Amino acid sequence: MNAEPGEVLREQLLAILTEDAHNAKRLNERLDSLASETGVGAYAALLLILTRKSFPDDEAQLHWKLIVERQREMSEALSREVGVRVAAFDYFIHVNRQLVQPALIDIELLESSAQNATLDPLTGLASERTFRSAVSNELRRSRRYALNAAVVLFDLDDFAAVNDRLGALVADRILREASMLINNKVRDIDLVARCGSDELVLLLPETDRNGALLVAERCRAAIEGFFAAEGASRPAIHLTVSGGIAAYPSDAQTPEDLLAGAARALYQAKAAGKNLVELHQDERRRYLRFDLEPGLFEVEVLARGRADARPLLNLSQEGLLFASPEAIDVGERIELRLAGAGTDETVLRGSVVRLEVLPEHDPAASDRFDIGVVFDEQTAPSRRALLTFLECARAPR
Repeated sequence: MNAEPGEVLREQLLAILTEDAHNAKRLNERLDSLASETGVGAYAALLLILTRKSFPDDEAQLHWKLIVERQREMSEALSREVGVRVAAFDYFIHVNRQLVQPALIDIELLESSAQNATLDPLTGLASERTFRSAVSNELRRSRRYALNAAVVLFDLDDFAAVNDRLGALVADRILREASMLINNKVRDIDLVARCGSDELVLLLPETDRNGALLVAERCRAAIEGFFAAEGASRPAIHLTVSGGIAAYPSDAQTPEDLLAGAARALYQAKAAGKNLVELHQDERRRYLRFDLEPGLFEVEVLARGRADARPLLNLSQEGLLFASPEAIDVGERIELRLAGAGTDETVLRGSVVRLEVLPEHDPAASDRFDIGVVFDEQTAPSRRALLTFLECARAPR
């Protein structure tokens, strides 16, 4: 007699049954992969969940193969997909006849059990249910103590194509690796969860928009770099991730609006070409961005103990973009002095959030990088100075 399956194994099996009950091929691929990791006891645990009857490990594996064959036969005979629960019921009642009083578990109970799980069985991250509860609790805490909080929603770019090309087992392994990469880039107080098939989401307590952008950009760069190299059990692939950010209280006041705002920002990142992280922007366009005429403005960049005047490409109340002959790493703190026609000089401090290599459109050009910076919280005088710069710009986006 086998013992009751462990909680982690049970959650993994419930997830497989609820997600792939009508997809026999993928269900068996995932079950075989799980059995190779945990041993043939996975089959006994599966039948215990389905029938509430214990079987020796080897016998359970044989029964499962016959159930799968029965599922195929029934699907062909009925010209439609037959679920594994129906196939198991038919097998034990009409073929093997081991169940005198059928007690096959209802699929709704399977779904309810999976939804109540606190961990995602595939990645080991928090479940969506756990995440939504944590967001609600964190916003209550943030309101009480006047704190910031942010949500980052990630989606692996073109992951369905990766699944089709490399197969479900490799795709599952890739999703676990991506989850680990993101989990390694956050603090202990942050929460990483899986929401949907290929969406990962972060809850960042006591973090504003700019801080969330830094974290999200680190995660994006880590995933792009990791999958560009060949892995132990997969080829090198061009896998990237897009992200959307929404923050409390600047973007939303409720958990529902916060998640919806992050989803809209993610959609904007996808629409802009993928492999990007976008901040939520409401319909009022809180931070208008202005493209600047060449030579109209410049920014003096104080970084690494030296100061260089560089062309200012665009500017908003939140940040700016300038061209540079040298790379400045994402996350590096820099000081900026803005100057232009008809304006007074103003000094701002910020953090680099974007580093992009310019295309080789002009071999003679000295500037090879676009550097994006978000400002620290500005004082009243610096905000007024920024407004002066913005009023001088004439090309709103």
